[in-house]
Amino acid sequence: MAAHHPKWRNARRIVLVGAILIVTLAYGNHRWQQFLHARGIEQLSWQGLRFTSSGPVLRYLKLEQRQASGGRLQIIAEHSRLDWPTHDGQGWHLPQLRIARLDVAWQAPSIGAAPSSAGSPDPHSLAALPRHLAIDTFTARLPCANGRCLLQGSLQAQHAGPRLLPASLDLRLQHEGRQLSLDANLDGRAGFQELVMQARILLNGQARIRLSGILSSDDTEQTWRGELAMPGLPEAPWLRDWLGQWLEPWRTDASPALQAVGLEADWRLQWPRGPLELSRLRKMAQGEAHLRASLPEAWPAPGIGLLKGDLDLNLVGSAGKWLPRQLHADLHLTRPQGAWLEGVPEPLRPEALQLQIAPHPINTSSKAPHLPLSLRLHSQGPLRALLQGELNIAPQLPDWRVELKGGTLEIDAPRLQFSGNRLERLKVRLRMAGQLDHERLRLALGEGSRFSLGRLALAELLLEELQGQLAGLHLTAEPVGEGLRVSQLGGPLHLQTANLQHPRLHAQGWRWQGRLDGGDGHQQLGGMLQGERGLGMNLQLRRSSGGALAMEARLTEILLQAGNPLAATLSDWPARLELDKGRLQGSAHLYLSPGKPRQAELKLQSQGLSGIYERSELDGLSGRIQARLRGSHLELQLTELEVTHLNPGLPLGPLRLRGQYSASLAQPLRGRLAWQQAELALLDGRAWLPPSSRDLSTGSASLPLRLEGLQLGELFRLYPAEGLAGRGTLDGRLPLLVGPAGVRIEQGRLDNRGPGILQFRSERIRTFARSNPAMKLVADALENFHFSRLSSDLGYDEQGKLRMGLRLEGRNPALEKGRPIHFNINLEEDIPALLTSLQLSDRVSERIRQRVQQRLRKSPDAP
Repeated sequence: MAAHHPKWRNARRIVLVGAILIVTLAYGNHRWQQFLHARGIEQLSWQGLRFTSSGPVLRYLKLEQRQASGGRLQIIAEHSRLDWPTHDGQGWHLPQLRIARLDVAWQAPSIGAAPSSAGSPDPHSLAALPRHLAIDTFTARLPCANGRCLLQGSLQAQHAGPRLLPASLDLRLQHEGRQLSLDANLDGRAGFQELVMQARILLNGQARIRLSGILSSDDTEQTWRGELAMPGLPEAPWLRDWLGQWLEPWRTDASPALQAVGLEADWRLQWPRGPLELSRLRKMAQGEAHLRASLPEAWPAPGIGLLKGDLDLNLVGSAGKWLPRQLHADLHLTRPQGAWLEGVPEPLRPEALQLQIAPHPINTSSKAPHLPLSLRLHSQGPLRALLQGELNIAPQLPDWRVELKGGTLEIDAPRLQFSGNRLERLKVRLRMAGQLDHERLRLALGEGSRFSLGRLALAELLLEELQGQLAGLHLTAEPVGEGLRVSQLGGPLHLQTANLQHPRLHAQGWRWQGRLDGGDGHQQLGGMLQGERGLGMNLQLRRSSGGALAMEARLTEILLQAGNPLAATLSDWPARLELDKGRLQGSAHLYLSPGKPRQAELKLQSQGLSGIYERSELDGLSGRIQARLRGSHLELQLTELEVTHLNPGLPLGPLRLRGQYSASLAQPLRGRLAWQQAELALLDGRAWLPPSSRDLSTGSASLPLRLEGLQLGELFRLYPAEGLAGRGTLDGRLPLLVGPAGVRIEQGRLDNRGPGILQFRSERIRTFARSNPAMKLVADALENFHFSRLSSDLGYDEQGKLRMGLRLEGRNPALEKGRPIHFNINLEEDIPALLTSLQLSDRVSERIRQRVQQRLRKSPDAP
C-alpha cells in the first residue's frame, strides 16, 4: 500500500476540524436560540465588541423581551465596560460593570393578564452580580397614572461578594432641574441572622427622610425594629407634582407651604420564621407601632385623597389584628378618591371629610385596660352627615372589644338624584349604641331615631312629607374575610306620608306600622298599611337568600255602610258602580323568583253588597272571586256568585253565576269562558244558560239563552201599557250573539205553556173602534181573550230595537158564541228607551232617576 503524503494528511485534519467546528457552531447557535426563546427574548443584538487588557467593552447592546405575564421589556445599553474576573479569598468574582448610558422601556401587561409566578429572588444569587455597578446615566419609561412616565438619573451599587454584606446603594433621580437621591447601606452578620439598614432620601442635596431598621431572626421567629423620620419637607410642592404623575391623579389648586409635612414612626414587629412576604406579614405579625404625622396643608395620600391635619397613633397587634393603645387625630380629607368609594353611590360620595378623635380621661377604677375616646366625623357634599359619640376600646388580644356609647348620626341632604329617582329635604337623626369584637358587630337605635323626607319621586310614585320612626331597630353582623355579613336585622318600623300619588291611586296620606326582620340573605317586612280614606291591609313581604320575593296582603274587612274606601283609593274604580251596604274581604299573593314565571293570586269575598251599577239597582251581592296569574296566563274563578235583586227599571233576580275564564295577558278579552251555572229569575220564571264553554279568541260568542216559566201577569204588571192584563206561562229560547258591536238576537222564539187569558181594555181603542167595525171586533175580542196559542218570533239588534212577530189563537167566550179568532201582530220596541222611561218612574231609586236625568240633559237623544 502506498503511503499518503504528509500534506494530504494535514488537509484531512483541517477539513475534519473545520467540520467539527461548523457542527459545534450550528449546534451552539441552535441551543442559543432555544435559550432566548425560552426566556421570551425576541431580539438580542450588539455592536462594537472589543477586548482590552482590563476587560471586554461593548459599544451598543439591544434586548427586547416578551414577558410571560404579557408585558414587554426593552433595554438599550451604550458604552458598557466589564472588568475581567479576579480571584480572592472568596473565589472568582466580577469586580465592576460600568454603563455610560442605559435606556429601559417597560410596557405593563394588559388588564386581565395572568400575573407572573416568579418567586422571591434568592439573596445569594445576587453575589454573581459585579461587586460594583455604575450607571452614569439611565432613562426609564414606565407605566404610571398618566399612562407612561419618564425617570432619569444615575445609579451606584456595591456589595461584598458571596457574603453580600455590607452593601450600599446610591440612586439619584433628576426632574426639571431638581434632584432626589437615595443613599442606603445594609450590613449585618453572616447568614443574614441580623440585618442593619440605614437609608436617607435627599432632595437637592439636603437630607429630608431618614429610615433605619434592624431585622433579626432565630430558629423560631423574626423581629423587625425600625424608625422613620421626616421632620420637614420644604420641597413639598415640587415633590407632590412629580409624584402625582405616578400615583392616582389629584388636583393641586393650592401648594403646601414650606415645612408642610412632618412624619415620625417607630415599630417593633415579630412573626414566625418563614418567607418574608407582605401578605404573610400582614396576617401573622404582632407587636406595636407608633406613628406621629403633621400635615398643616393638604397633602396627597394615594388611594385616599388630599389629607391634612395631625395624627398621633400607637398600635398594638397580634396575628394581623391591630388596635390602638393611644389615638389622637384631627384630619381633614378633601377630594376623596380610591377603591373605598366604589361601594358608595355617586350622589352620596362626600366632597370632604373631617375626623376628630381625642382621648377621654381614663377611669382608674377599671381593672381591665381600655382606651376611652371621643369621636366626631363630619362629611360635606350633596349629603351632609355628622357622626358623634364615645368609643371605649379594650385592646386585649385576641379578645378585643370596641364599644360605642351615646352615638348620634345626623344627615341632611337638600336634594339627591339617583338615575331618575329624586329625593328632597332628607333629614335623619339616629341615636345609637353598639359593640364590635372579634366575633360580631352589634348596633341598636335608641329613642328619638327618626327621619323625614320632604319629597320622594320613584318612577310613577310620588311621596310627600314622608316620616319614619326607627327606634328599636338593631343590627348584628359577623366578620367574613375583609368584610361583614349581616346575620340579623330587625325591629319596629313606623312610616307615614302626608300625600302619596300614583296614576292608579287617588292622592291621600298613608301610614305603616310594622316590623322589619332579616339576616343571612333573607328579609321580611310585615305590618299594617292604612290609608287616610279608610282602606287598610295587613301586608307581609319576604325576600329569600336566593332572591325570590313573596308578598301577601289581606284587606281589613270593609263595612260599606261607613263608606267605600276602595272607590276613594283606586282611581280605576268604575265610576258607574256605587256600593253603600254589605261587607267585603280580600287577599292577594305575589311570588317572584329569578328565572321562574311570576305567580299571583287575588281573592275577593263579598257578603250582602248593595248599591247601583250604571242605571241599575243591585242588592244582596254575595260570592267569591278568585284570580290567578301564572307567567302570562290568567285564570278567573267565580264561586257561588249571587245577586238577590236587580232593578234596571223592572225587578229581576236572584242572579246566580258560577264559572271560569282563562286568557293570556297579551289578549285578555280573547280567552275561554266556561260556566256551570248562569241563571236569572225573571217574571216569576227564569232565564238560564245550560252548562257549557265558549272560545272567545275570535272576539264573538253565541250563548243559547233559555226562558222558562215567564208569567204574563207579572209582565203586564210591570209593562207601562194602559189596560193590559192577563195570565199565562211562556217558555222560549233566545240565541244571544255577543261581539264587539254589542248583543244581538237572531231567530228567537217564545211559546205559551198551556192556555191563558189576555185582557186589553183601553178607552182610546174603544173610541177609535166606534168608527171602524174591524177595530171594534179586535177590541171586543181582546177584552177577555182566552188563548190556546201565544207564540212569537223575536229579534234584537245592537241598537236596542226589539222586533216581535206575535201569533195569537183563541176566543172570547162572550163574543159570537166563542168562535175561534186568530191574530198576527208585529210589534217593535226600543228597549233602551223603554228602560229609560221605567227609570224615570217611581220604580227605581231617586239616585238612578238623577243619573238618567243628568244623562238626558247632556245628550237629549240618549236612550
